[in-house]
Amino acid sequence: MERCIDFHIHVLIFLMGKAILNTIKIPVILFKLLGDLRFQRSFMRDNIADILEQYSSSNDGSLKEKDFIKINRYYGIAVPAIMGEAFCALRGTKMTKNERLVSTCQGAITGLFDDFFDDLKMPHKDIQEIITNPESVVAQSSNVSLFLSFYLLALKHASHPNWIKEQFMLVHKAQISSVEQENLNISKKRIVDITKQKGGDSVLFYRTAFDNFYAEGEKEALYHLGFLLQYENDIFDVYKDTVSGIYTYPTTCTKVSNLRKLYIGEMENVIDLVKKMDYPHRQKRAFLDRLMPVIVRGFVCLDNYKKLENTNNGRFIVESFSRKQLICDMEKISNILKTIKYQIINYY
Repeated sequence: MERCIDFHIHVLIFLMGKAILNTIKIPVILFKLLGDLRFQRSFMRDNIADILEQYSSSNDGSLKEKDFIKINRYYGIAVPAIMGEAFCALRGTKMTKNERLVSTCQGAITGLFDDFFDDLKMPHKDIQEIITNPESVVAQSSNVSLFLSFYLLALKHASHPNWIKEQFMLVHKAQISSVEQENLNISKKRIVDITKQKGGDSVLFYRTAFDNFYAEGEKEALYHLGFLLQYENDIFDVYKDTVSGIYTYPTTCTKVSNLRKLYIGEMENVIDLVKKMDYPHRQKRAFLDRLMPVIVRGFVCLDNYKKLENTNNGRFIVESFSRKQLICDMEKISNILKTIKYQIINYY
């Protein structure tokens, strides 16, 4: 009996020590993250602001305000400053200027590429031609022209341009598959498979900006990381996807506990796969440290949904709630503090 009590005491002390250590580490991690974001904003001002200004002035109407916002505030910033810096922490060397430019361009074309499907309704063969033979494409709109400007710039400065094209074609294939998510009768298994394909191939696409090829176990780990991040994105987007008639796992699930179960399971899977990668332990920890503040945000949103579920007879039915109730504002102080709490808990 005493041995059992001693064991539990040692476990408790270990967990408390880990929590204290994580609490100490968090300011350092967040300071690095904020520094990376500031540096990336400065890089964009110096390297792509003129391109954006040119297209803002000559826009034929196919470029919307949201396109510039996605580049300047989201993908153009986050892809290099969060994902890219994590890749570099993993390999143990800093990002080169060429790698940052390629990664920035990949971020810039992310939203524009989505527009090919959502807004422009382009034929798949035309999109395929843009990906594989961009040098020969004559743009018929400002949207396509801006896309080509960034895409060609990325290919010009990339160490492995063919690698980018090959992985981009897989992203294209995943986008085509996602059309199935407009079908009311799509199965949950198929939804999960498509979510994995979309997220996994996107993260692998962003990885092609960097000079080093995959280490052993890296491709599988990054593919599952992409699934987790896409799933997190779907969790935050339940209102938008429901209004748009898109069936995702979160929009078709009526119990938040099931959403959380899949989220935790896949997060633990990603951590296990990262640990198996052929990189030094210190670099794998640095990789996870940079990504965990982004990953744990999903738990904050799930907590919000759980509260809504409790007011609806224990069922999470998206249509039962208003847009205001379903939107999880991650800039609120309370949600920032909750994110830090989950970061302190730490799963790795």
